[in-house]
Amino acid sequence: MKKLFILIALCMLMSGCSSNSTPEQTQSTSTTSTTEETTPPETTTPESTEESAEEFVFTRGSVTDGVYSNESLGINITVPTGFVALSDEQLNSLVTTSADSKGIDNFQEAIDSQVVTYDFGMVDGSGNGSVLVGIENLALEGAEGLVNNESEYLAFVTANLSADPNAAYSFSDVYEFDGLEDTWYAVDCIESNNQVNSIILVKYLGKYVATIIYNYTEGTDPSAVLSQIS
Repeated sequence: MKKLFILIALCMLMSGCSSNSTPEQTQSTSTTSTTEETTPPETTTPESTEESAEEFVFTRGSVTDGVYSNESLGINITVPTGFVALSDEQLNSLVTTSADSKGIDNFQEAIDSQVVTYDFGMVDGSGNGSVLVGIENLALEGAEGLVNNESEYLAFVTANLSADPNAAYSFSDVYEFDGLEDTWYAVDCIESNNQVNSIILVKYLGKYVATIIYNYTEGTDPSAVLSQIS
């Protein structure tokens, strides 16, 4: 779950990218601030996904005519006006655990050999938002058996975010995300110190968790992006 915390930080680094430039890896510099402790809310535990890790096989998604599709995850994301889908080169320069960046041809092999594998990213050219799609291997993370559903995964995520001394997070209750054929669960994160909000969508798949992270600046209406996820 610590990898998801890094993902949220990475996602905001992507907001300044455009289709005409290749983003460079950077280190984020934190400023000291007063933080109120935030306790993740009690939630209703979603039912666990019945499909076993042995039966589930991931395939790489693709972008065609401005739509990212991944059949194995059962998702489509239309790139909204103002957003740019990252090329593999751009994604690899930001996220060093995509399959391509490791030189791994088989997507499933990439997922089985590293904690998190990223498949897709897009950024708002104006710097107000970014989206990343990733898959976490709970067995390599050391959380297999400790995380058995989406609610338990999100509880770990919110606890890790709350522990950040340079941020002040508050969270919504876990809720079922509308618009997807399969059941995904989500939590809204509001970070008041740095004015960066996140919506984390997750689907538990045996020893894996698929994630869609949308980060956006304060004052941005997230519905324009969320409505493009189906």
